[in-house]
Amino acid sequence: MIHHLNQLKRSLTKEIRATIFLMISRLLCVDDVFVILMFLALILLVIKLFKNSGFKANKEIPITRISEDEAKALEDLVLQTAIQDSSIKLHDQERIILKLDGIQLLEFKNINNKGIYQGISLRVMDGLSYRIGEFSRKQKQVLTSIDFGELIFTSNRVIFLGAKESLELYLKKLLSVNIAGKMLEIDQTGRSKVIFFDGLNTAWKKYVTSSGMKHFQAESGVLRASFIIKELIK
Repeated sequence: MIHHLNQLKRSLTKEIRATIFLMISRLLCVDDVFVILMFLALILLVIKLFKNSGFKANKEIPITRISEDEAKALEDLVLQTAIQDSSIKLHDQERIILKLDGIQLLEFKNINNKGIYQGISLRVMDGLSYRIGEFSRKQKQVLTSIDFGELIFTSNRVIFLGAKESLELYLKKLLSVNIAGKMLEIDQTGRSKVIFFDGLNTAWKKYVTSSGMKHFQAESGVLRASFIIKELIK
């Protein structure tokens, strides 16, 4: 693949050089020196962009995937596991499937920036001015940490139990479940804000190590958590 790209690059380079020489020969007939200089600058810019273009072989980024054997083991986890925990009130026929500790709950919050007064100032007397205009305050959304706690997956819900904040997300009301970098992003009907969970990779690794389950990979816990939720939604 790289060999073919290099051949293509060499052939294109020859064509570009031939085209440039042809244009330069035509420009020699132009009396306007400014036009010639501008065109030469444009040619140099094109050559620079071409050298930095995508003809360089890109290194492949390894993508973590779930094998068929592990997917089957995760499906069995969803269908068969029933963890006993009397501290959590379950609904009829509801089972606890997975518990992950040390999870961070995050949400986007509006943060007010420093206000700016837009207008003019009229000096009335020494030390006193009269301003005409308006005061504007801009807002920006910042992903903010809400709490740390335990994330519990049941057959009906995703429950977060933190020191300050607790919430439950019903599987039937979930609009989307996505992976946002190292975080799990969940959008639910009836909630104005999207919810993010961080720390899943570390928590999943601890779970796999402590449980001794050989069918599960210890890496990319956020991917496994997303898979489990999507299996529960089915």
